[in-house]
Amino acid sequence: MATVRAGARSARRIWWAWLPLAVLAGLLGFVIVIAGVSASLTAEATACEAATAGGLRTGDGIPEAFLPYFAGASGQFGLGSSGWAFLAAINAIESDFDDTALPGVASGANAFGAAGPMQIGIGGAAGDTWAAVAVDGVPGGVSPPSVYDEPDAVYAAANLLRVSGAPADWAGALYAYNHADWYVGEVAALALRYASSPLLATSGGCEPVAAPIIPGVAAALVAGGLAGIPHDAPAAVQQMLAAGNRIVDQIYSYGGGHSPASMGIPPDPAADPGEEENGGPGYDCSSAVDYVLWGAGLADSLLGGAVPASEALENVGAAGPGRWVTIFAGESGRQPHAFIEVDGVVLDTVHLDPTSPAGTGPRWQPASEVALELAAGSFVERHPPGL
Repeated sequence: MATVRAGARSARRIWWAWLPLAVLAGLLGFVIVIAGVSASLTAEATACEAATAGGLRTGDGIPEAFLPYFAGASGQFGLGSSGWAFLAAINAIESDFDDTALPGVASGANAFGAAGPMQIGIGGAAGDTWAAVAVDGVPGGVSPPSVYDEPDAVYAAANLLRVSGAPADWAGALYAYNHADWYVGEVAALALRYASSPLLATSGGCEPVAAPIIPGVAAALVAGGLAGIPHDAPAAVQQMLAAGNRIVDQIYSYGGGHSPASMGIPPDPAADPGEEENGGPGYDCSSAVDYVLWGAGLADSLLGGAVPASEALENVGAAGPGRWVTIFAGESGRQPHAFIEVDGVVLDTVHLDPTSPAGTGPRWQPASEVALELAAGSFVERHPPGL
C-alpha cells in the first residue's frame, strides 16, 4: 500500500515512466555524481525584479526561502550532496512548492489520505506515515510539528526517504514514497534539472551576476574556475565570492585596476590598465583583492574609498586571520604581493598549487595555496571586522 500519493501532478506521465528501474537507478546515480559540480553550470540573470542586496534567488523557480529547508533536512538525515535536489523535486511535484489549491495541501487530505506540501500520509490508503516520520524542533517549523507546515513537511519527507533507503538506493526510496514507476522517473528527472541549474546571486546594485550557489556554509572550487557560493554563508561572504567570479578570466597587469572606475560591474580594467605586459589591461594582485572587498560593499568602511596596493593592505581592517575572510599582504620573493582567502578558497595571481587553473591573472585556487604562499614569502594577516 502506498504511504504517500502524488498530489499536484499525479496524472502526469512522461517518457521516463517507461524506463526500467535499473536505468532509473543509473540516472539517479548520475544525479549524485554531478551534484558536486552542478554549481559550475551558470547562467546570467536577465531581470533584477525585486532582489535585495546580496540576496539569492534560483534560476529554476525554487523559492529562495525554501532552500535552507531542503539543504538542512538533507544534511540532518544524511541524504548526500544531491538530497536537497530530490526534496525540492518532490515539493514541486506534490504541491508546486506549497502554491496549489489542490485538496489536502493546506488542510484535510486528498482521496488517498495524504496531506501537506510534501503529501505525506495521515490515514486512509496512504497510511499514517506522518506519525512515524514527523520531526520536532525543525528550524523554521512549528511545535508540535504540522504536516501542513513547509519546513516540518520537508524534514519529515527527508526522514521518510532515509528510512526507505536513500541515499544508497534513491530509486527504491522514491518508489516507497509513492508506489509508481512514473513517479520515480519524474522526481529523478526534475532533481537532475535542479541539481544542474544554477542559483543566481544579485549584487548590491541589483545587477545580475553569474554565481553558482551551493548548499551549506563552505565555498568550493567548481568547473570553469569559479567559486561555488555557499547558500548559508553570510551575505558579505557570498558577495565576495561573486565578485571574484567576475574577474577570474582577467589577465595580470602590474598596476592595473587601481581606480574606483575599475571596481564596477562588469569589471573595467581598462579604466586603469597598468603596464599591460600580457597584452592588455587587467588586474594585479592587490587590485584583485580590492575588487573582492569592493564587491562586498566594503569600499568605504574598510578601504576608505580607495583601491590600495599591497603595502597599504597590510594595515586595513583588524589584525589576524578572520573567521570567513583573511587578507594576506606583504612580500613574496622580495616583491610586494597580496591575496585573499574567502571561506576556504583563495583568490591569487600567483599559481603555486598544481591544481590551480592556468592563467596569468586572478584565479580561485584551493586552500592549500595559503601554505605554499606562506612558505614562499612573508605576509601580514588582516580581516574585515566581523568576518
